[in-house]
Amino acid sequence: MKNRLIVALPAYNEQGNVERMIERWLSMEEIIKDRYGLGLEVAIVNDGSSDETEILSKKLSDTYENVTRINHEVNKGLGEAVKTGVRYAIEHKDTCKYLCIMDCDNTQDPNYVLDMLKKTEDDETVDVVIASRYQKGAKVHGLAGYRHLTSIGARWIFKLLLPVKQVRDYTCGYRLYRTTLLECAYKEFGEEIIENAGFTCMVELLYKLNIIGATFAEIPFELHYDEKVGASKMKVIKTSFRSISLGIQLRQLGIKRRKR
Repeated sequence: MKNRLIVALPAYNEQGNVERMIERWLSMEEIIKDRYGLGLEVAIVNDGSSDETEILSKKLSDTYENVTRINHEVNKGLGEAVKTGVRYAIEHKDTCKYLCIMDCDNTQDPNYVLDMLKKTEDDETVDVVIASRYQKGAKVHGLAGYRHLTSIGARWIFKLLLPVKQVRDYTCGYRLYRTTLLECAYKEFGEEIIENAGFTCMVELLYKLNIIGATFAEIPFELHYDEKVGASKMKVIKTSFRSISLGIQLRQLGIKRRKR
C-alpha cells in the first residue's frame, strides 16, 4: 500500500542548517498523517560535504527512526543528489506515494507541503506540484537584487524555449512528485533522467517529465533567504550561460521525441 511521503534533502555543507531542517519536518509528522494518512520519512542526501554535515546526518538518522542518511563519499553536484533521491523513492515505490524534494538550507518552509498534497489529493490528474515564486501571493525575502533579476530572466528564457502548461517557476527545487510518474520517467530515460550536475538540473527534470506527459500545478510560497546559514553555492554567471544552453538542448530533445 502506497502510504508514505518521502522527503529528500540534498545537502552539501549544511552543518548550520540540517538539524533545524529535520526538526521542522518532524514537527509536521502528525499533521501529515492526520490529514492525508501518510507516514513521513526524511532522507538526507549528504553530497560529499567537507564540513560536519555527514556527522550531523548520521546522528539524526541514529536518533530518529524515520530519518535516513544517504551518503555520497565525494561531492557530485546537486543533479546527482536529486537523482539519488529519485532513485530512493522508486526503490520504495511499493509504499511511497509521493516524493518531496527541497533545499536543506531553511529557505523553504516544510509547511507548504500541506498545500502541495492537497493539490494532488484533490485532483488525481496532477503529477507534480511546484512551490512557485511567481504565483499570486508569493514573496521572496532577503535575496540580492541582481540575483532576483537573474531569476526573472531565467524564467522568461525557459518560458520561451521550453513552454510547459501551468508552470511559471522552472527552477525552484521545492516540488512534490507522484512516485508512479518518477518510475515511468526512469524507465524512459534511465540514468539520463538527470545529466546536469548543477542547479539547472531542476529544469532538466521538469522538462523531461513534461515530455512523458506529466501534468503540473503550482502553489504560491514565501522564499526566505534571510533564514539561510552560510553563503549561497550558486555561481550566477556560470548558471546563466548553462541555463541558455540547457534550454536549447532540451527543446531539441522535445522536438525529437515528438517526431517518434
